[in-house]
Amino acid sequence: MPFKCAGTVPYCSSCDNTLTWIHYLPAVISNEAAPHESDRPLRHAYARLLTIGVSAAIVGCGAIVPDDQVASVTVQLDRSVVPLGGPVTMAFQFVVSPELQPMNEDFRVMVHFLDSNGQMMWADDHEPSTPTSQWQPGQTVSYTRQARVPMYPYIGEAVVAVGLYSPATGERLPLAGDPLGRLTYRATSLSIEPQSESSFVMYQSGWYSDEVEPESDLRWRWTTERASLSFLNPGSDAVLYLELDGRPDLFETPQHVELRVGDQTVYEVRLDSDQIEFHEIPIDAGLFGDARTVTLDLHVDQTFVPTSIPGAPSEDERNLGVRVFYAFLEPR
Repeated sequence: MPFKCAGTVPYCSSCDNTLTWIHYLPAVISNEAAPHESDRPLRHAYARLLTIGVSAAIVGCGAIVPDDQVASVTVQLDRSVVPLGGPVTMAFQFVVSPELQPMNEDFRVMVHFLDSNGQMMWADDHEPSTPTSQWQPGQTVSYTRQARVPMYPYIGEAVVAVGLYSPATGERLPLAGDPLGRLTYRATSLSIEPQSESSFVMYQSGWYSDEVEPESDLRWRWTTERASLSFLNPGSDAVLYLELDGRPDLFETPQHVELRVGDQTVYEVRLDSDQIEFHEIPIDAGLFGDARTVTLDLHVDQTFVPTSIPGAPSEDERNLGVRVFYAFLEPR
């Protein structure tokens, strides 16, 4: 029978036609409740509809329970508790079925974060590290992905639901896992906690305005040769999470970035890759001093002006250092 249960509400495991009306039946039959007070005399009629309705749903659904799952999926998080605005690293593993038939389309990985009522709060859909059109029977596809918990008005447990879908048609593929309906699967969960006051990082001098890539919603700010961040003194050890990239293609030697509090160097990095880099930077409480507010300066040793790049069709005359996509301080 193609009916399973997500929580207390039954659903069809193939088409996900949720049978919410069945949820009323136990209370209706026992005369404890009914959809409306005036419906109480009809409780016996509701009870009789149970067998009729389930039979009709089975016939009318026309769904076939998928027993040819494409792959099994597991997701592991680097931590189980994350504050609002904080980062989390997700490790994905798809173990492809030995019976997999070749796929002619590249499906996307659906990642939905659900609240305690099963409602989606935000998503982190993406392409897997190996396109599904290249998956081979018995292959293991593993990769990690950096995600952030947005400033969403929710505190508590969140379920991470995963699936595979076609970006062209919306078709979803069956996977081996804990089903939630509509061919989505419970992969893991995390606890979301409030953000510390010190985590709110303010962009001070040396920054240009926000920019965004509409296709991906990727956002960043360019620095000049020196850009300042400020935040409330956490009064404890902390970790600064920083995501940035440079332009190694424009210089004979890669750009060098130093992070300083006053005249003390907290961290330094050489940006020799054209990929966005994520850095986890521990900072000792002693470096913050006794001031209520702490200023952290990013020093970039080489900058460029877009109009000076040979062949670049740009009228941008700004003096640019590096792009910063994310800055978040987390007290420890």
